This record gives sequence, C-alpha cells and structure tokens, in this order.
Amino acid sequence: MPNKIIVKSLSVLLIFLLSLYIILPNFIDNKFFTSKKRINLGLDLKGGSSILLNVDLDFYFKEKLSMLTDEIKEGLLTQNSIKNDKQVVVTLSNMDDYKKVSMLIHKINPNLELNRKDTSIFISYKPHYKNSLINEVVSESIINVQRRLDKLGTKEVSVQKQGQNKILVQVPGVEDTQQIKSLLGKTAKLAFHLANTNITKLQDMDHETTVMLKDSLGNSYPIFRKTEIGGDSLVNASVRFGNLGKPTVHFKFDSIASKKFAKITKENVGKPFAIVLDNTVLTVPTIREPILNGEGEISGNFTEKQASELAILLKSGALPAPLKIIEEKNIGPSLGEESIKAGEIAAIISIIAVGLSIIITYGKLGLLASVALIFNVISILLILTLLEATLTLPGIAGIALTVGMSVDANVLIFERIREEIRAGKRTARAIEEGFKNAIKTILDSNLTTLIASGIMFIIGSGAIRGFSITLSIGVLCSMFSAIIVTKLLIELFMNPKKLVL
Repeated sequence: MPNKIIVKSLSVLLIFLLSLYIILPNFIDNKFFTSKKRINLGLDLKGGSSILLNVDLDFYFKEKLSMLTDEIKEGLLTQNSIKNDKQVVVTLSNMDDYKKVSMLIHKINPNLELNRKDTSIFISYKPHYKNSLINEVVSESIINVQRRLDKLGTKEVSVQKQGQNKILVQVPGVEDTQQIKSLLGKTAKLAFHLANTNITKLQDMDHETTVMLKDSLGNSYPIFRKTEIGGDSLVNASVRFGNLGKPTVHFKFDSIASKKFAKITKENVGKPFAIVLDNTVLTVPTIREPILNGEGEISGNFTEKQASELAILLKSGALPAPLKIIEEKNIGPSLGEESIKAGEIAAIISIIAVGLSIIITYGKLGLLASVALIFNVISILLILTLLEATLTLPGIAGIALTVGMSVDANVLIFERIREEIRAGKRTARAIEEGFKNAIKTILDSNLTTLIASGIMFIIGSGAIRGFSITLSIGVLCSMFSAIIVTKLLIELFMNPKKLVL
C-alpha cells in the first residue's frame, strides 16, 4: 500500500477517534471524558420559557424630544412646546429670530429636520438618523437584557432581535419565569434628586422645576426635576445587611460622580436627598454630613430577594427604553424529552433508510458510502460540540437533510464512475475520472446551498437560524466525507493494486 494512502488513512482514523472522544460526553456521563464542551439543547428539546419583548420606541422618542425641548428652552427666549410624540414645535415671537433658532437647533443636533410654517418651526429627526437610533436602542436593550440574565446566573440563554423592535428571550430548563420577567420588565432608570422642602401647598408647586413622585407605599414627595446624578455613574452595587439585619443595597459611584456627590452632600447638609428608580421613590434620606468616598446605601422595606434584584438591575444599567412582554410560551421538560426521542428516532431511521438504499443500489460502493455517511454525522456533532451550539428540532431536521445531501454527492460520484466504466476505462482510472468530474458539480450545488443558508441566517432568527447553522455545517462535512473519506475507502478496499495514483 502506498505511503500516501497510509498517511491519509491514519489521519482520517485519528480524526474519527478524536471526534468520538469529544462527542461521547453528550451521550455518556463518565469521568474518563475530561472535555467540558457539550451541545446545548434548545427550548423545544429541553423545555423552558420563551418571552417576546417589545421595545417601547414611542416612549423612547418622547423622552428624547422632551430632552431636546429642554435644550431649546435653555438657548431661546421664545415659547416652544411639544405638539406630539413625533416633533417639537417652536413658536417664534419674532420672525427675525428664525435664523438664530435654526443655527441653534443645528448646533444641538445636525440630524434634526426643520420645517417652517407661519410663525412655527416644526422639528423632527431625519429618517435615516431615526432608523439608526432605533437600531441603537434595540441593540443596547439586547446587551442589557443579556447582562441582567447573566448576573442572575441563568445559563444557555438566547437573546435575539426579531423584526425592527422586538427581542426574543429563550431560557431553556426554566419553568418559573417570575423573577426573569420582573428583571426584564423594569427599565431600572436610577436617578438622584434633591427634594424640594419649600413646598407647603400643592397648588404652590412650580411644575416646571418640581414633580410629585410616590414611593411603593403611596407616600408623595416633591422632587426637583433636575437629575443631580444618573444611575449610569454607578460602578458597583451589592446587597448588604444593616444593624437590624435588614437587607440594603450598597452602591459606589465612578470618580467623576463621586466628586459631584461630595459637592452636593457638602452644600446640602440637613436636606433630604431622593433616590428614584423608574419614577418611584425608593428612599429619601437626609444628608447628615458630606459623603466624600462616593459610596452610599439604599434602604427600605426590602426582602433579601428584592434587594438582590435591585442590585442586579443597578449593576446592569438602565434600559434605553421600556420593554413590554407581548408573548410568553412555556414548554415543560416532559414535552422536551418527547421531542428528543422523536428527533433521535427520526434521525436514526433516516440514516438507516438512506444507508440501505445506497447499499442495495451500489453494492460494495454503497457500503463504503454508508461508512462515510456515519463519519459525516459524527463530524457534524463534533463541530456542534466544539462550538457549544444550541441544538433545536429544526437543527435536527438540518442534520437529517444533510444526510440525504451527502448521499446525493456519493450517488453523483458513483454514476460518473459507472459512465467511465461503460466508456471502457479500467476500474482504477474510472474511479479517478469519476471523482474528478463529479467534484465541480458537487462544489457548485453545495455552494448554492451555503448561500441560501447564509441568507436564512442573516434574515431569520430563532429556529430558522438554528436550521441554517446545522445545514451549513452539514454541507461542509458532507463535502469532506464524500470527496475525501469515500475516495479513501474506495482506494483501500476496491482493487487498490490497479489504482493509478
């Protein structure tokens, strides 16, 4: 046997044995297997929860326009107001001010669009800029959701964008999603405000500078609208227990906010300082002395679980826009087990059926192709294991499909070999020519499949992406098994002495 075939045979055998060693822990629990890599099971196989969230873009743009209005007020003496959630309307008291207003607005944001009508200027975001803001807020929300769930210790979570402003969260192995929904349902916009102690009567309150906010018990507090420090300045938050054993949330600011916090507490000793989360007052402690280390504590009627949840929210940061749960699905573990069994049976039957059909049709060549088929399936499982990919029912369907495609490649090769033999060529020469002529067709057809699979991955989400991933991996493995493994087996077992190498 030529050295070239020996080297190729040993290489393929080594890959096969190594692949078995890596993929077997997915099926057998044994201390002998040191690899910790596993194929993760998707929601439809393991059971768990699927939550579809809607990013509240209307609220987001309303907030953006509100801040824009405040910026315009600071730079203009003219009256302005928000007409609706889509644009700001500046009413000019003097028509000669148009140029000044226009320059100011473009200075604030060059991506603003101005339309003038009579004495009013209608301000809105340019379409391309608005679309970029939408993509940005959804991307930030996905990152924040992933961060919150990671801090909760939840594993194998899938967080994906769906459509323009929806986020799909899939949590395998979790049936009680109450804590998860609680975390996702809170914007966690933390803000520190000075309380207005000058208010004695509600009718005397200046609504431009002060707002009345309530705590969880319904108590009302007059709070200055101006945010002294935002929650984005926090660098850490953790649960601690006070002198009476009650849980509190300890927080720490970054260096810039720490200096600002020191200045505020120094200038407002004896005054109440409100800590507000999502427009709900958490606590209103009185500043007893300057706080110079940039640290503080949020106390209240928290349970340990509530304090832990608050700490997670503060460490994860605020969502750029509220998230609303619009759909929730729960899949029990028993249903997942049934899906696994059904998927396993379907995959095994398809492999056996395809193997038998090709053996009946092509005899010894078909038997060798069936061996290559098993190598193909093992190769797919190897790559999925190394990637620690999540396998779903559509993913199993993708594997089953590539089994058929792998056989299709072998059929194409064998038919080309038959054609060469009918043309009068020797077996060895016919095998060489058959592979050579079939490879181009195999590559072209599989490349087309990979392009279609890539499009599915880019455009699709969830199950469609899972299908496209396993299909792509399967296509690559099937090409390897058909072109390399099948040819090697034929060289080893089909008249090797007559081969022209």
